[in-house]
Formats: sequence, C-alpha cells, structure tokens
Amino acid sequence: MKKILLLPVSLVLLLTFCQNETSKKEGDKKQEASLKQDSIAKDTTQIKKVSAGAFDIKSFNASNNFNATASILAGVKSSSGALAKYLDSSAWKENATFIDSSWSRLERGRVGKMRAWRDKELGAINQNERTLFYPFSGPDFLTAYTFFPNVDKYIMLGLEPIGKLPEIAKMKRKDAEQYVKYFRISLADIFNKSYFITQYMGRDLQNKKVNGTLPILSFFIKRTGNDIADVKFLAKVNKDSIGEFPYDTKSYKHSPFGVRIDIVSNGQAKSIYYFRYDVSDKNFSDTALFYKYLNKMQGLVATYVKSASYLLHNDFMSKMRNFILKKSDDVVEDDTGIPYRFFTEKGNWVTKVYGEYQRPVKDFKWLDCQKDLKAVFDKDSASIPKLPFHLGYHWSSNKDVILVCAKKK
Repeated sequence: MKKILLLPVSLVLLLTFCQNETSKKEGDKKQEASLKQDSIAKDTTQIKKVSAGAFDIKSFNASNNFNATASILAGVKSSSGALAKYLDSSAWKENATFIDSSWSRLERGRVGKMRAWRDKELGAINQNERTLFYPFSGPDFLTAYTFFPNVDKYIMLGLEPIGKLPEIAKMKRKDAEQYVKYFRISLADIFNKSYFITQYMGRDLQNKKVNGTLPILSFFIKRTGNDIADVKFLAKVNKDSIGEFPYDTKSYKHSPFGVRIDIVSNGQAKSIYYFRYDVSDKNFSDTALFYKYLNKMQGLVATYVKSASYLLHNDFMSKMRNFILKKSDDVVEDDTGIPYRFFTEKGNWVTKVYGEYQRPVKDFKWLDCQKDLKAVFDKDSASIPKLPFHLGYHWSSNKDVILVCAKKK
C-alpha cells in the first residue's frame, strides 16, 4: 500500500525499467518536480495524527458523495444517491453500458477463475493475515481484493499521482463526454492485459483527463461490491510524522503523497491506503519516515507483487526487497517480484509454484531466466499445478507463474 523528506526521486531510473517506457525528458522533469512538491504543508491546523485502527462503521452513510461519485464511475445506480439522475444522461449511460459489458467479460475470463483458485490455494492467508502490502500496484485494487478479500488494511504504492474525484454535478455535457472517453481509455490495459502500463498511466491519469489514481481506485472499490465511507489525504506533519486531513481541506499548498479510503466490505470496516513514493534505495531506508511508517504494520502481513517490471531484481531496490522479506509472513508474487533464490538460499521459507515458467518478455531482454526457478519447473513440471487464468506480462502466451511463499515460524 515514507521518508517524506520531500521525495527526491530517481524517477528516470525507475521508469527505465517499466513496461515500454518512452516518456520524454520534459514530462519526466514535470513529474519529478511534482513528486518533490508532494506533502509540503502550508498550514497544519486541520491535520491530525494518522489513525491506526479502522473507522467507526456506525457513522457510515451510504449516500455520501464519495460513494455516490464512485457509483457513477462504476455505473452502479443503486448507491449513486443524489447523483443518480446523471446515469440517465448520454455520457454516463454510455459509460455504464461499456462498464457492464467489460466487467461481465472480465468475470467470465479472469476474475471468477481467480476467486476459485484463491479459495483453494490462498485460504490460510485469507484466514489469518490482517494487512496486505502491494508495492508497485498503481491503482490495481481489483487484483488485491480478488486475491485477498479478508484483510482489514490494504497498503498500495506506486509512482502515479493521487488526484481527485470528478465533480460530476458541475460537469457540462461536453466535459462529461471527454471525461468518460479518457476514463475508459485508462481502464483498457487492466481489462485486456491484467496490469497497468506505467507509461500509459503517466499519459492517462493527468489533471485534464482522469486526474490520478483516486478515480480508478474508487471505481474498482465499487465494482467489487464495496462502499466508500470516507476519503482523507495523507501528508508529512513537521519532520517526524505522517498526518491525515479532510478531502476538501484548503490548508495544503501542494498535493498530498498519500490517500486513505475507508470502505465497508461485507459489513466490515476496512481501509485502503495508496502512496505515491519512489522506494528505490536512495529514498527508502530504515531512517526514512515512510520506512518507519510501513514498519509499524501490525499483525500478520501478506505481500503481493505482480507485473512489477522486475524492479526487485535490481540492486537499487535491495532495501525494499529486504524489507518485504523481513516484514512479510507470506509473499504471493509472479516472477517479476523478488527472485526465487531469496526464498530458498537460507531455508527459512516454504515455497510452492504454479503455472508455467518462461524467460521475461522481450521488453526486458536484458534479463534471462532465473536458473533455479527454471530448474524447479524442468524437474517437476508434470506435478506443478497449472493456473486456470492469465495474470501478468505473458498475455500473448498465457504462460504465467505464481509463487506462494510462507515464512517458517
């Protein structure tokens, strides 16, 4: 799901390793400048210390504007409250039709099969773990919730801006039509390929289009059957803590670096945190404020990594790699996550593999197969369970691999 010392970002280095990354230098500089400005407080009078526990579900009002806005984005009329009338307008009706069709196809082709596999293979994790950590997630709450529906807290992070929800009631017809157009474009890769492409997110989630990850996160929250109770932003307070403040506060000169979304899921209070932060070694160490914040994750922690551009294979991500190995009780990942050898070299993890393994796709041609992981598949391929769904970079061949790793107690 930070060393909020103004986020000095090695963004160009990170994005070099991201899928099809061809961003122009000017765009990189603007994004770097934006990250450096994140979480600079102008007035901290409305900020309070981050609440570690869940929100009070007794205060939940299903007709709140966050839930209504997410409902319009997701085409769910039953919970759209005072905004329901907008689903009868041409732009939002067209959007709802597209979403219904796309979601039905997604359910049949991927998500339904993922749930069945989850119930069989991830049952113990879902029964015990209370926190899911999903680095390099972008706004992919869909996969997080499909695999881990029982956790109390989701902590997600990426490099994409947080943004704002659209003010639907203030949109003119032309504005709504433009928003719907770009909103649908922003969902294309997760619908068709099961992951967000960093380059395209940088293009699609800009201020004049969809405006960040928050609209996409809210859409997935609604479409997975949940309700939004509240949204707060997170920022650095002074130099030693992270605070939260109301969504509509005017007390901050620059964008926050995190957002907290409180939801009601099957009658239970849960919280989703998304942080915009570069976790390469330059910015992420045990002295960094954000590191200390993540290190306070309580209870049993599961970490999930998917379509992560093989970042954790690199030396400049060693601190995040070590943090995951130290903090996690379970790790579920594809081959773009932590290299297999880190789970086997000390004998302190129990591992199980699924699917079919092949070398990284051509976009990562500087990487070869993991020899030790390939050896496992070469030796026991007949007994390794196949995956009934596709999830990851190998969308052209559907040869995916998932590792489920449990730390020995």
